[in-house]
Formats: sequence, C-alpha cells, structure tokens
Amino acid sequence: MALQAETLVEEWFNRNGYFTIRGIKDKINEIDILAIKNLGEYGWDCVHCEVQVGIRPVTYICKLTNELAAELGVKASSAKSRTEQQIATCAKQWVVNKYKAKNKQQIREQLNPNCSWRYLLVHGNVKEPKELVYIESEGVKLFPFRQILNDLCTKQTQLDFSGSSAGDLVEIINFIQN
Repeated sequence: MALQAETLVEEWFNRNGYFTIRGIKDKINEIDILAIKNLGEYGWDCVHCEVQVGIRPVTYICKLTNELAAELGVKASSAKSRTEQQIATCAKQWVVNKYKAKNKQQIREQLNPNCSWRYLLVHGNVKEPKELVYIESEGVKLFPFRQILNDLCTKQTQLDFSGSSAGDLVEIINFIQN
C-alpha cells in the first residue's frame, strides 16, 4: 500500500505545480517525498512530506522510543496499548526521526539552500487519533489521504496532466466513478 499511496501523493503534488523527488535514501533512513514549487516573487514553497496510509491500522504510526521499548519489554513496533504520555513522547521522537534529524536537514539544504521547509504528513485511518494531535503539535501539518484522492478524482488540482506513474491509476479511478 505504501508505494501506491506515495505515488498518488506525488501525482497530487505534480498536478499542483510542484517538482518532486521521492524515496531519497540516506543509509537506512528515507524521505518519502520532497516537493518544491517556485512562487515567483514570493520565493519557494518547499515541502517535506511523509506518507503513512493505513486502511485498517493495527499498530501505531510512531514506534516506541528505544527507552520505552526497553522499559516495557517489548519491540519498538509493539501495538500494545500506550498511555497518553507515551503517545506524546513517541510522537515527538517520530517527528525528530522523520523530519528534524540532522541528516535529513542536510539533504533538504543541499536541494534548496536557505529555504524554509514545511512538514506535511499525509495519513489514512489511524489506530490512535491522539497520535495525530501530538504530531501536529510538533509543527507537522496533517493532510488526509482521502482529500488527496478526492482532489485527484474531481480534478481539484491546478494542472490537468499527469506528473508521475499514478496518472493512469487516477484515470482508472475516474473511469470507475463515472
């Protein structure tokens, strides 16, 4: 699901006039999508986008921190119930790992120096909605995947041409709906 969701999000960015790079890797870390748009006299709109789309989620978006996993005696990806404080702690660390880590800052800086990057999380259904609240409180804008699909399928984008391999998929979805 992840690859298809990222492809559709990239298509949405492209149809809204953004140049995109998807799947930038730095060792084991990856940036899902970097999107850049020239706003003319207003400079650049630079977006670091992570895509987490679950339809029937059984686990959290944010892994447990190493400390919490050790304390609880479980793996970092455990779906065991968490307290609100644990959810907040894990969300904060997730934002650091996904957006604010030094290596990711360096990658963005190489692509467009002196640009102020916005952070965006495109999400599907989530196991624990409080995670989204805490992720947003760390400066990440939330955007539902459902809205991406709606925009693509109702042509609520600035450009009416395909920018990635998802163009055909969007046309198939539109064909089914009509």
